[in-house]
Amino acid sequence: MTYKRFSNPIIPGFYPDPSVIRVGNDFYMVHSSFEYFPSIPIWHSKDLVHWQQIGHVISRADQGLDLRDVSPSGGVQAATIRYHEGVFYVTSTRVKQEWPRLDYHFVVTAKDPRGPWSDCHFIDDAPGIDSSLFFDDDGQCYFLANREKADAKHGGDTDLWISKFDHHSMKLVGDKVSLWDGTGGYYPEGPRLFKHQNTYFLVIAEGGTLHNHTVTIASSNNVMGPYESLASNPILSHKELDKTYPIQNVGHADMVELQDGSWWGVCLGSRPRGGFYTGGNTIYSFGGYYRNLGRETYLFPITWNANPLRPEFSPATNKIELEYELPHLKTHILMDQPLSFSAESLALKWVSIRNEQRDYFESKNDQLTLELQPSMEESFLGFRQTDWSFDFQVEVDISQLHEEDDVFVAAYIKEGHYIGVRLRSSSIEILDATQTVIASTESVNKNYLIRLEARDQDYTFIVNDQLRATLDGRPISCDMTDSHTGVMISLSGRSTSKTKVIWSNVSYQGYDKRNES
Repeated sequence: MTYKRFSNPIIPGFYPDPSVIRVGNDFYMVHSSFEYFPSIPIWHSKDLVHWQQIGHVISRADQGLDLRDVSPSGGVQAATIRYHEGVFYVTSTRVKQEWPRLDYHFVVTAKDPRGPWSDCHFIDDAPGIDSSLFFDDDGQCYFLANREKADAKHGGDTDLWISKFDHHSMKLVGDKVSLWDGTGGYYPEGPRLFKHQNTYFLVIAEGGTLHNHTVTIASSNNVMGPYESLASNPILSHKELDKTYPIQNVGHADMVELQDGSWWGVCLGSRPRGGFYTGGNTIYSFGGYYRNLGRETYLFPITWNANPLRPEFSPATNKIELEYELPHLKTHILMDQPLSFSAESLALKWVSIRNEQRDYFESKNDQLTLELQPSMEESFLGFRQTDWSFDFQVEVDISQLHEEDDVFVAAYIKEGHYIGVRLRSSSIEILDATQTVIASTESVNKNYLIRLEARDQDYTFIVNDQLRATLDGRPISCDMTDSHTGVMISLSGRSTSKTKVIWSNVSYQGYDKRNES
């Protein structure tokens, strides 16, 4: 018999740190979003394979998140979603520039995962990052996070802690108890707690989020511990695999039980392209492949070993595969929102940088009017690159451009790191990652069709079928830019006059293999 299979990643592109729950026959998932707004994308599925984005957990300025002073790859990190007695809970961490602080962690709630979600409830006296909630069988709620040890010997010397939590008043109750400090890897973090057959299992990430990323597990008969490391650790890691393996740096896992009692897991991982990077970054020596798509979401089966009781991740091979047999669920294909300038698409797919007001653009009749701000980041609207091979196009009307204004269509990963087209009133230029002009022509028109044809690390920009250049995409990868995000396809500009440009005829077509086969 031939069984149908699905392809990983189930959610491609910059969607890291996945967290998943099941409520009845429905599955919901959230991700980290860092400096981008709206924040914490939320997805819905009926079969764990086909996902549809249904909104963002943080979508309104009045929810009180405040991203104004976060750094690139700061902001909203490691969201976890849980459900209890008719209410959805999402916990996350806001990392601001003045790290560390004690008001990082926040909780938001909703009765409908499509929203509206509550204001952010910031948690007093809760150190560290990567918070999550656990509801025990008796209804008691617990809050978990990591924190730097009091006697830390180096950066990343952390442990995991727990406290009782009043989910009505949104306050910690009682002592913060240390649970476990992992198996020796740097940055033990991302704690998620589960109960199976009256045993508590603490699943964490450690080793950093690069090649040494690892998922480890400890168990206890008491929710407050002590927790004992399992002999099977690590339960998931690709750090021992050859670096030619197509999926790298897997980790930060979550688990979900299906109605038939079977279990599945999600984790982050990357599909690198373009050769091997040996390091040299002045901040970190990342090592690894060039990961333009960032950290993506992967799905894998879980079985339970009876003696000793423990989960086994991807038990057939002990590694994350590009394909698996489908879960034993009825296939239910949910179509994701296509890219456009409609109000719905702008709310779901297009993000700004730190800007929670989003009052510098407006949409009408599937046209976007963008009022340019003094910097690229203040003018930014972008969406995630989700395929290694894709075609993108957009038309732009620059008839109102002043001499000192710039307009950009770019593949962007962080401030100062992008490749693409710069339009001025007098010239059209294609810029590489050092902002060197690779090709240029005189600007004689007011309307331009700009196309981007990406094939692995070749990004070919084409302007009106007249100006063309192929640029190397590796310099805008995570590894070369010290980024935890991924490449965004962006529209932006610079102006001190609040010049308006009009965009239309936008489309994105990806060609990577996806989902069921």
